Amino acid sequence: LTFGTNPYESSTIDPMLIRWSNKDDPYNWTEDATNLAGYVRLSHGSEIVTAVQARQEIVVITDASVYSLQFSGNPTQAWVPQLLGDNISIMSPNSAIIASGVVYWMGVDKFYRYDGRVQTLRCDLRQYIYQDINLDEQAQFFASTSEGFNEVWWFYCSSGSTTVDKYVVYNYAEDIWYYGTMARSAWLQTGTVQYPVAADYNGRLLYHENGTDDNSTSVSAPIYSYVQSSDFDIGDGHNFGFVWRILPDVNFNGSNVNQP
Repeated sequence: LTFGTNPYESSTIDPMLIRWSNKDDPYNWTEDATNLAGYVRLSHGSEIVTAVQARQEIVVITDASVYSLQFSGNPTQAWVPQLLGDNISIMSPNSAIIASGVVYWMGVDKFYRYDGRVQTLRCDLRQYIYQDINLDEQAQFFASTSEGFNEVWWFYCSSGSTTVDKYVVYNYAEDIWYYGTMARSAWLQTGTVQYPVAADYNGRLLYHENGTDDNSTSVSAPIYSYVQSSDFDIGDGHNFGFVWRILPDVNFNGSNVNQP
């Protein structure tokens, strides 16, 4: 299938047109009564931005709507679109991804999910993200997954940057969000490789979730990190709180430095 392509016997690109070849014959795109090659034009939106292959459908996202494209096998129209949602947005062609059977994507002002129906994804960090974002560079934004940790990642440019320098993560198993700074230009999720592989702006491929060095320098060095929380309100002065101990949800496996 091709998305946003030219009609048969025309060289003019139609950004809302979908075409497909004959079944089991990717070289035959000629529409004929004896084969399944054909086309369909979507009506909601001005251009197809991206498409994500799901289990029994292809989720097609335009700049204003979401469609489900399903194979019917009908010689008159082998692929049939169904409108799933309207009045939505999407940030870039690479900002949509599927994780555990659910399609997630980043819109221009909020996040979405499709798990049988299109929904706005609740985001605790929405204001933090969209008040510090460079929409002039939105074509660079991309999504990725870390299946081992039930995470969907989005990498984007902050307001003062023309390259990707920030990320936000949604953990769909725990329904929580977290964020950070990291310069990455591409990401290959696990499945084809043992660890997630990312590319940085120095032309290097980096294995994530492996080892204790972030390869930011030629000499191995610990990864600088910290945890920060907001204030806790315990009342107006007549209540007191006493902390006996803290049980951190982290470990130091693989570290060769003694920890207090």
